[in-house]
Amino acid sequence: MSNGSQFGKSLSVGHIVATIGLIIGGFTFIYDLRESVAIQEFQLTSLEDRMGRIAERKYDQFGEIMHRFNVLEEKLDALVLSAHAN
Repeated sequence: MSNGSQFGKSLSVGHIVATIGLIIGGFTFIYDLRESVAIQEFQLTSLEDRMGRIAERKYDQFGEIMHRFNVLEEKLDALVLSAHAN
């Protein structure tokens, strides 16, 4: 006597093994995903630090260039003024 349902009430060893395999696979996937995220966070932090150092170095170099430019400008001004004075 069937009530229209095609599902049996038996549970086979194959179903249990497949379910355990899926659970283990899911945990493995989640662990690998968390590990990958942790590695990428470390790489991003490292990259941000490196970019900060590069920006600071470029800012310092720009300050050095501007200082030398001002020194040259003062020397040229002094030359021009001494040439007009003669």
